[in-house]
Amino acid sequence: MRQVFIWAGVALCLFSLVVIARRDWLRLTLPSRRVIGRVTGHRIKRDGDGTGYAAIYAFETEGGHHEVIDQVIATTRQPSKGTLVELTHPAGHPDLARPPRPLMWAAIYAFLAGTAGLLAALGLGWAD
Repeated sequence: MRQVFIWAGVALCLFSLVVIARRDWLRLTLPSRRVIGRVTGHRIKRDGDGTGYAAIYAFETEGGHHEVIDQVIATTRQPSKGTLVELTHPAGHPDLARPPRPLMWAAIYAFLAGTAGLLAALGLGWAD
């Protein structure tokens, strides 16, 4: 039974990596563009843990006006409305703009890959 849980954990980590990498594929393969966005408001998310806020950024490109919602939810309305924020997006895809957070995303990828590796080592009997 232990092996089932270990390999289910490996599968979950690898599935999570695929889902995240699939979403980031354009960011990883296309040149990055930088734009300055203005916070125009916040999307409110309410759940059992309380209220969270995701900034809404508006910016202009040669393709026109765009608005995107941040992927990171905070417990306060940060950054405040009217703040200018640097955003990056893959060339030709301004709908994927977000503030650059390379350390956060590297940590997420490293955590999932490391956990999958550790669980695989446990499942193969290399790290008992």
